[in-house]
Amino acid sequence: MKTVIRLVSTCFYAGYVPRVSGTAGSVFGLLLFLLVSYSFPVTVITLSALTVAALLVIKGAEELFGKKDSRRIVIDEAIGMMITLLFIPMKPEFITLAFIFFRVFDIIKPFPIKRIEKIKSPWGVVLDDVVAAVYANLSVQIIAIFALKSGV
Repeated sequence: MKTVIRLVSTCFYAGYVPRVSGTAGSVFGLLLFLLVSYSFPVTVITLSALTVAALLVIKGAEELFGKKDSRRIVIDEAIGMMITLLFIPMKPEFITLAFIFFRVFDIIKPFPIKRIEKIKSPWGVVLDDVVAAVYANLSVQIIAIFALKSGV
């Protein structure tokens, strides 16, 4: 069971990438999104399954790694990245912006993300990334509206 927890919580060991494990988890989420985005229902099912899996394994992963929201737990970043990409134009420039905005919001944690992160349950681990993803998604949506109106 420990192997399954480790595999799922680290997104197939992306969480073991030194110094940039959150970025590696975000890349995993980006690649997974691109893999399933051919169909909106498949994307929603994948995102839902990933979220359920996260909520089921995070507590065990925290015990396994000996730390609340260990850097190795990156399934929440994968979820956040997938949410960030929902409904944005699938053009390289918007995907790149989405990635950058998500990482920035996840790192700087503007209100209320820092407060949400302190929730003492798997929900706290996941929801702070969900809010960062919503901020990132809205930022890209606004830029996309103006960019597409001006012919980009």
